[in-house]
Amino acid sequence: MSAQQNLEATFGTIREVIAKVAKVPTEQVVLDSPVSGLDNVDSIVLLEIIARVETLLDIDIDEEALFEIGTVGDFVTLCHQQVSAR
Repeated sequence: MSAQQNLEATFGTIREVIAKVAKVPTEQVVLDSPVSGLDNVDSIVLLEIIARVETLLDIDIDEEALFEIGTVGDFVTLCHQQVSAR
């Protein structure tokens, strides 16, 4: 699988998790969406999203790095870097 395909797969996984946990349509979850600006996403929901993504992708996201996440795309990039480092 190419790096681009891996990135797209990571986005697909994250998009599905966010949509399911936040109870929003998948189409609403796009790369430039601000994570905190998505409907139904508060700090508790965000923690659940992070935990599910870590489990599904078999990664451990550094808590300090989470403070730098502004958009869904930032989160995808961070997760993709973790997946690629395995």
